[in-house]
Amino acid sequence: MPSPIPTYEAFCERAKALFAAIPAEFTEGVEDVAVHRGVKRHPQIDDVLTLGECEPSPLVALTGGGDVRSIVHLYYGSFVDLARTDPSFDFDDELKETVEHEVQHHVEDKAGRRGLIDEDDLFDAHARFLADLDVAPGWYRAGRALERNVYAVDLDLFVEVEMRKKEFEALRGKPLVLKVLGDPVEVEIPDDADPDEVFTLAGEGLLQTAEDEDPDATTDDVPAGDLHIVPLVR
Repeated sequence: MPSPIPTYEAFCERAKALFAAIPAEFTEGVEDVAVHRGVKRHPQIDDVLTLGECEPSPLVALTGGGDVRSIVHLYYGSFVDLARTDPSFDFDDELKETVEHEVQHHVEDKAGRRGLIDEDDLFDAHARFLADLDVAPGWYRAGRALERNVYAVDLDLFVEVEMRKKEFEALRGKPLVLKVLGDPVEVEIPDDADPDEVFTLAGEGLLQTAEDEDPDATTDDVPAGDLHIVPLVR
């Protein structure tokens, strides 16, 4: 059962306790866990919230020191907003995961690694794609490659279809039949289709993984992603 929404003061106390429970070898160089009352939203997508961030210490920037030192920021208002809109949101679990995630950012920064940065960049690109904002071509290739020209980002599948311009033009107004992960997939190509257009089949992506499913949910209740056909017209 999801935990209740704590007061700001209780949230701060719990955040500090979770941080203190992390071995010192990982938190060395984290100067502070700063908890903000407000909500932090994506600058272009209002319903995408930031729960936490790991920021390089301003002091190091001023002094020009070579050590990696950080400040972990947590946004209480973002947690509250999500908890009020998502009945399954577990406040304490999400806080623990966020604190550990931001400390891992600090550890990776010290080691010169980009694992979490790349994950966060992929999340942002996916959110931008879903909001119909500009994204870099082929951004989804940073996801999981499942087979040739098939990539998974969260529960969404992206399928690249290589074809010549004449082949694409001949497909306008006709169905395109593909085999994706062993299953046949059919998508209608509109008469006025653009070569740069992505064609989406809602609910035809990956199913929610078994360990994340609600044991009381029916098969129809299991969340599924979408399948996106990406023509590569040359």
